[in-house]
Amino acid sequence: VEQLVIEEEFDAAGVTRPQLGITAWNILTIIQYGTQDQLDRWVMPAMRRDVIWCQLFSEPDAGSDAAGIKTKGTRVDGGWLVNGQKVWTSGAHYAGMGFATVRTNPDVPKHEGITMMAIDMTAEGVEVRPLKMATGNSEFNEVFFNDVFVPDDDVVGPVDGGWTVARATLGNESVSIGGGTARTAVPQQKLVESFDADPARLDGGAARLGRHLADIQAIGLLNLRSAHRAVAGGEPGPEGAMTKLVLSEIGHESTAINTELAGPDSVYLAGAGQMSGFMVLTHRGMSIAGGTSEIKRNQIGERILGLPRDPLIK
Repeated sequence: VEQLVIEEEFDAAGVTRPQLGITAWNILTIIQYGTQDQLDRWVMPAMRRDVIWCQLFSEPDAGSDAAGIKTKGTRVDGGWLVNGQKVWTSGAHYAGMGFATVRTNPDVPKHEGITMMAIDMTAEGVEVRPLKMATGNSEFNEVFFNDVFVPDDDVVGPVDGGWTVARATLGNESVSIGGGTARTAVPQQKLVESFDADPARLDGGAARLGRHLADIQAIGLLNLRSAHRAVAGGEPGPEGAMTKLVLSEIGHESTAINTELAGPDSVYLAGAGQMSGFMVLTHRGMSIAGGTSEIKRNQIGERILGLPRDPLIK
């Protein structure tokens, strides 16, 4: 609880802290499931940002099925040889370590044959290929593994029992992304100032802007529920799906409002329209990253509202 108070006071005072991003939710899972040796080796270097982590989950043929992985781990003396491909891996081009889902038993149901491994991104056999985005930047990557050796000491959780660890990571990711309103929406004060400067530019006027700002406040309250669960020592709950979905919708509306208020300048990636132009090219990605909005709606329907599950295709 004390840490939550400290965080709020930092925000109120305008104090900025290092953002660990993807490293944070990977390390949180390792704290939850790792051995003491793994905690000693990985946690403090990550917290000091000496080592950045990436998340190696998505694969070309798996779509949104996080368990439909083909990257294979073959048992060898002292560890595993990993072969396969991951895609849409944020930050892999500068990460020192990766947290990967690996298929170690193809003869059991897909959720039962997964093992979580920490992979040295500088190891022999790891190849990272950046993917160019609409903005011209390359934040996402393809990652290829060709006989990459992973020692047994770098397996997190039980062999063939990694789906629970993977789900915890996905839950931590949803909570982390859902809690990042301030970083993915236009600052509230800037929107108000832009509106005051030319109210006629915004379709819907003050009422629309007010609803948007109220939504931002509401997601802050949802995040308190996740924080309360964490303080109580619980694992991520279904509210993470809610905050992630709402955050995506807030980002879309924030982009639309900012673009309307920027007027003709919004077509440029420099000058007064720089922020709105950049957000136009990137904001839809939030409906995909960390679990698509369609998946989040399914999770909300099934786990919170108790609706029937979608039929599974085997």
